[in-house]
Amino acid sequence: MTADPLLDRPAGAAARAARHTVVHVSAHYPPYLGGLEKVAQALALFRREAGLPVQVVTSDDRPSPRPSPRPSSPAQAPGVPQAPDDEDRYVRRLRSREVLHTAVMPGLHRALRRTPRPALLHLHVAQAYVPEVAWAVCRRERLPYVVHLHLDVGPSGPAGGLLKVYKPLVLARVLRDAAAVVVFTAEQREAVVDRYRLDPARVVVIPNGVGREYFLDRARTLPDRPTVLFVGRLAVQKNLPLLLEALDGAGDRFDTVLVGDGDLGAALRARVRELGLRGVRFHGRADGEELRDLYRAADVFVLPSEREGMPLVLLEALAMGLPVVATDIPGTRDVVHDGRNGRLVPLGDPAALRQALLDVTGDPATYAALAASARDLAAQYSWTVVGDRFEQLYATVLAER
Repeated sequence: MTADPLLDRPAGAAARAARHTVVHVSAHYPPYLGGLEKVAQALALFRREAGLPVQVVTSDDRPSPRPSPRPSSPAQAPGVPQAPDDEDRYVRRLRSREVLHTAVMPGLHRALRRTPRPALLHLHVAQAYVPEVAWAVCRRERLPYVVHLHLDVGPSGPAGGLLKVYKPLVLARVLRDAAAVVVFTAEQREAVVDRYRLDPARVVVIPNGVGREYFLDRARTLPDRPTVLFVGRLAVQKNLPLLLEALDGAGDRFDTVLVGDGDLGAALRARVRELGLRGVRFHGRADGEELRDLYRAADVFVLPSEREGMPLVLLEALAMGLPVVATDIPGTRDVVHDGRNGRLVPLGDPAALRQALLDVTGDPATYAALAASARDLAAQYSWTVVGDRFEQLYATVLAER
């Protein structure tokens, strides 16, 4: 993990940080399913279980319930402990409506102004609205805040052009005024500093973590017909058409399970029919023990994304001992090391993705070595370590005020 001056906690700063309420501000929160949401929950629970003051302010947007093959708490999200029964005491869900795929919460400004003092805001950022509202409140109320930049998305869709104006004029100001900006990797740090003209000393690298319940306690062996698993949103960012093109001509070698839901579900199902792919199954969303069972039943994890932060699903898959085949993009390449715990392939090359899947599953000894290395690498990450690094950051930020 990267050494960083902002993580050198000054003497006595921890006691001051312990008196502050850390308020996690996120557009969504579990049971809404996604990496950002799981991180926010994991960090809130870390502080809660340590007996430190914490609040969460989020939208009331929740996924529609879906029948599950096994009982599961609706408040449980994959990769983090089950939410406590008293969650309503510290999680405030605000009325919201979706505008251009963004959860707009008219009551967010008022809710943040009523934050118990002293407080520090932790902004989980991947889209517009939450950052600028929180920034305005923090300026007015003189509240310190840190920005957790989960994903710096580029323009896409009918409203994508708005980002070309929003990012340099609005988001850049939010980032520059933050006490610290958190990114997942050193490569992302360089990109963010350059793109938004930030002070490098204020940009901190803290990776994601993985829950201990994801660590598989047995060695994996290669079956005659391997199962390829994808977990994530059925959205443009995840680039699933690339996977379907890669399976064309090799789909009879694998069973493929796509876990998740999203706007592209119908189009992807139609594409599977057009290609005549057999053995491709759309499972729908899954979390908790159901998701862990899907990881256990799989043999290879695939992530063909166009862009990522540091995907939690990769850490979960590695902890489960699954070799990973993924596109060679920032965030992913920091977790997947080509030839060691999986394979990296060029973005937009279905033939390379197809060959990587065949290579990983072509030899039992190679497969076993990749699986063992995957599990060993995942052991370097834990929410306990990540949570403590954030506590160090909070303490340093507050000591400077």
